[in-house]
Amino acid sequence: MEELTPGEYNEAVPEQLLPVNADPRELMRDPVVLQAMQLADRLREAKGEPLEADEYEAIAEATGVAPEYLKFLEQDKSVRKARNFADNLRAQYFALENDTRRYVSAGVLGTFTALFWRLGEKLDALTSNPALNSQYGVFQTLAYLLIAGAVYNSTITKTQKAGAGSGLIFGATSFLMSAVFGLVFFIGDMHHTPPLIILWAALWAVVGIAAHAVTHKKGKNSTQATKGVEARQELLKQLVDLQDQLRQGSQNITFLSLDVVGSTKMKIGADNLSVEFTFNEYHKYVERVVEKYGGRVHSTAGDGVTVAFDHAQSAFNAAKQIQTGMVEFNALRNKLGVPLSLRAGIHTGEVVAPKSGDVTSINFASVIDIAAHLQKESPVGGVAVSDATVSTISGGSQVIGTERVCVHDTWATLWMRKRALDSFRLSETSPSTSQA
Repeated sequence: MEELTPGEYNEAVPEQLLPVNADPRELMRDPVVLQAMQLADRLREAKGEPLEADEYEAIAEATGVAPEYLKFLEQDKSVRKARNFADNLRAQYFALENDTRRYVSAGVLGTFTALFWRLGEKLDALTSNPALNSQYGVFQTLAYLLIAGAVYNSTITKTQKAGAGSGLIFGATSFLMSAVFGLVFFIGDMHHTPPLIILWAALWAVVGIAAHAVTHKKGKNSTQATKGVEARQELLKQLVDLQDQLRQGSQNITFLSLDVVGSTKMKIGADNLSVEFTFNEYHKYVERVVEKYGGRVHSTAGDGVTVAFDHAQSAFNAAKQIQTGMVEFNALRNKLGVPLSLRAGIHTGEVVAPKSGDVTSINFASVIDIAAHLQKESPVGGVAVSDATVSTISGGSQVIGTERVCVHDTWATLWMRKRALDSFRLSETSPSTSQA
């Protein structure tokens, strides 16, 4: 047999896919077909019953193997496993589509209903023993059970049309076979005139429609309610999964906000090269201190710098060193002739990084905003440390200070240098003074 690629399965007609002399074992060697068969086996095992036509279509769509191909291989697989005629018959039966199985069942039920009914009548004719009379007979009881089975067979059809067809086949078959068995058993006076078969079949078609309608009407509301509950549960599951995914980038970060006080006035009238050099050196200075304490520059805006730290203690230590080191910076690296002074604010909180582990990907966070607001309320040369940050610093507020400030309902403790060195300028030519 010529092998077909996965893309050709859906385009090929069944005759091309399944030639009469095709060896199923040869077909099963195709990895794509094997995958489709395994998927069908898992679905059938989970469902607990044979697959329907639409389920074969779903498997075909997922794997690229035509549904006719799958049905053929499923049927062949069942036939090969069959050890006797009954197994073979059962395999052929379950290989049929759902509606077709209902029609076959209706025909079988009609046939055996007629057989048992006529056997009961024949037994009545052959014996005069009242104990064996038909009103107590087992054959009539079986016939009634089969009639009940025919009604149930119509209720489990998928559509009302299939329910009507199932009832019609049962009625026509039971009427026709009743006449046949009456002839076989030589039972007279049956009154099975040909036109009655149409009336009897139509009557059972109505019964099939009614049985299907009643059953599905009862189950409609409960089915809708069940689907509603299942849909809600699925949405809740998706929501929880989405929240978990969003929280994967969640982390507790301390932000330090820095800004140069009065930088605009400092630049007015100053030499452009001196301005560029001084502020470039300022940024390099901040980056060196921040890197020393394990921080990362989050963003810069003009003369402002926002820095992120994994630990509050590191942020506080870096802020102190930046402020105390400005005296040396002004003496050695400032070419403006006016000392640079800083304000600083620190706040700690939980943020979610769009790119996990990358704080620079955080664009909107209240933690950053609060740190910036605290920085604006900080005194020149000082650091405003929020209570959220103070609570995680060794020694707490005792190592920071006693003065307090509140910004947007966020309280902070102010840290200040022991000596005011803002106006003190070291000599650039005196090493001894530089070390003071």
